Formats: sequence, structure tokens, C-alpha cells
Amino acid sequence: MNCIKVKIDQLGRVRDSEILVSPLMVFSGESGSGKSYLASLCHYLFEVLINTNRLNHFFVENNIDFNVVSKEFNDSGTALEIKKRDLELWMAEDAISYLRYMLGYDGVSGKIEITLPDTVPDIMTFTYKKELTGFVDAEDIYTILSLGKLSFRIQEKTQFDESPFSFLLRFVLIDYILGNYQKLDSTFVLPPSRGPVLTEQIIPTTGMYSEFLGDMAGLNRIKARPDTASETVLRLFRTILEGDVNKEETTYVYTTNDTSMPVSAAAASIREIAPLQILAKKQDVSKCAILVEEPEAHLHPLKQRMMADIIGALSHDGAIMQITTHSDYFLRRLNELIMFAKAYKTVDDPDKLKVLSEKVNIVYEMAIEEMSVGAYLLQKQADGTSKAIKQDLSNGIPFSAFRDAVLENINNQDYLGAFLQDGIE
Repeated sequence: MNCIKVKIDQLGRVRDSEILVSPLMVFSGESGSGKSYLASLCHYLFEVLINTNRLNHFFVENNIDFNVVSKEFNDSGTALEIKKRDLELWMAEDAISYLRYMLGYDGVSGKIEITLPDTVPDIMTFTYKKELTGFVDAEDIYTILSLGKLSFRIQEKTQFDESPFSFLLRFVLIDYILGNYQKLDSTFVLPPSRGPVLTEQIIPTTGMYSEFLGDMAGLNRIKARPDTASETVLRLFRTILEGDVNKEETTYVYTTNDTSMPVSAAAASIREIAPLQILAKKQDVSKCAILVEEPEAHLHPLKQRMMADIIGALSHDGAIMQITTHSDYFLRRLNELIMFAKAYKTVDDPDKLKVLSEKVNIVYEMAIEEMSVGAYLLQKQADGTSKAIKQDLSNGIPFSAFRDAVLENINNQDYLGAFLQDGIE
């Protein structure tokens, strides 16, 4: 993936920060520090490449109507030129609108800059050529619209919900950013406390929950895809769930040890995990961008580590992910997966690798390449704002905020113990 840079002057509580967008983004830090804002901001950069309405607004707002422009077409020539800088400025504004929608709060304020990769040219030029097909005196007229390496064949007088300029630009940007215009075909949002939304009749008031329900409805309409589903990922889900979740008519059903029950009757952890399992069974995750808020929520520490294995396996399969977390157990396991990937590349002895794999309970299909990870700690400042601090991954993702909490807990416990002991004496 070619890196997108986001400079944040101000976004919610976040100030003076810079984010380099990677395939696996991990945001940690105290509650209320801005993790969700940044994770959603990173997710926007993929949503704008998939959503058929979003990028279309760039052309609408700039009064670029394909039907009007195409009236001036001759046999061939230049149809339109777009400056990369103009697109970046528009995306920076549109990203704030996206956050307002996702969070259901029009008061979200922000000043950010988005810099697309160097692979995106400073000026993008749409070209065209006319093509006649069919019988003499009954020809159909087509326009071949081209940008970069891609072309789009358009029949004359066709009505569009999305401008052909927008349609073609989305796929070309995917190609420029991800190296293959077929690399991204869907986005998914898994918000915090998603379990109850899965089982109750809830009318969402924020975009993130509305998107979640829409995503789940879309998944329920398609069949499982065993040809693309990773057996490692599915096995990990069966282990952490100790069973399986499926949609039967209008109800999500949890099956374990030959016993079935509505998911609403299962543990809260089952409800939180179920949407991600259903996604893994039904969608080609290698072409997905997935926002997962607090994947460890409601899980025992051992299962938090299992969830890290799942995130690792999804990432290894090519999923683009944005993660927020409060769990040091989760981060510790991610670190182990990163360290295992390093060992796999540096150790030549297959027998040693097999022993290591069995010892740490990691297989190669779960390993995470360090270069694919962008980890940021949201650190609160004295004035109540926060700053995103890029984490040095040479020794894994640091979890200093969690370490401070543990040390404070230990120190206080030791002090109280000594106080009580002195009191007894």
C-alpha cells in the first residue's frame, strides 16, 4: 500500500498530529482521547473509494457534469483535467463531514490536511474517444473514457446515478494507492457495543450504527464463500466462540456443542464477535477495509489474545483494518505476532520454526509484518487535548499507558498493605 499522510491541526481533542495510513492501524490510549475519531478518519480514506455517492459530490460541487462536458466531445481528445491538490483539499473537508455523519454530531470540528501518495499524479487527465458499433444506419455510439491505466465504455444517452468521471476516478485511485484497482470492493464498520444492535430492534441515530446495520443486512443476503474464506480465520473464530453463529430467517442463532439458542441468549462476548465472524465467512476479506472498535470488548484476557490472533490472520490475508483498543493483553499478543513474523523471515531451520510455532501457539497465517502496521498512542496533554504519538515498532507496539496503570495499582496496593501492617503492629 502506498502511504497516505494525514496532518491534523485540530480534530476533536486531537491537536498537532500526523498519521501515516498503513494496512493495519492500531490506536490505543485513554478513553476520550480521540481514538475513534482517528480510526474513523482513516476508514474514510477507503470509504470514499467505495461509496458511489461520496466522490461524486466532488464533481457536483465543482459543477462538472459529464452530460454537459460530453456534448463538446469530438472523435477523441482530452475530456477533463483534475488537480491532485484540489482533490486533497476537497477530501479534507469531506472527511470532517463523514465524521459528523458517523458520530451523529454536527458539532465535530476539525482542520486537517490529506496528502495522497506520490503515485497519484499532480494532474489527472481524462481522455476520450468515440466508437461506433452495430449495423450501418443503426449504429450505437459509445464513448471510451480513460484515466491512468483504466477505461470505461459508456453508451450515449445513458443516465447515471454516479458520474462516469467519479466512477473511473475511484478505481484509478484504488490502483494508485493499493497497486491494483481490484484490491478493494467493500468497507465495513463494527462500532463499539455492537452486540445489542445485532439482536434488538434499535433505530440508530448515528451513522456508524446505521452503516453497521446496513452492512449486516448486506451480508445476510449473500451466501458463505468457502472459496475465499481462510480456514485459519474460520478455525480461530470457532475456537474463540466455542461454536458458530448464523442467521436463520430473522434471528441470529448461536450453536455450541450441538445446542442452539438465539444469540440474544448467549454471552455478551458472543454477540460482539459474531458480526466479524459472519463477515469472514461471507466476504473476501482481502478486498475489505474494516473498522473494528474495541475488538476485545467483553472478552476474558485469554480470549482477548485469541481476538488478536483473528485480527492478525485477517491482516495476513490482506484485510485493511483500523482498530481501537484499551487492552494490553490484546496489544501484547499483536506484538507476539509481529515478532513471530520477524523470526519466520530470519530463521532458516524449519524444525526450529516448528518448535517455536508450537511453543507460542502461532502459525504463519497469523503473523503480522511490521511494515504493515501503523500504531499510535493518543496521549493526553496538560491542557486536556491529546496528541497522536507514532509508536516505535522495533520491539513491538508499546503499551506504556497500560504499564502506568498497572504500576499505579501495584504501588497503591503495596502502600495500603504496608499501612495495614503497620496499623496491626
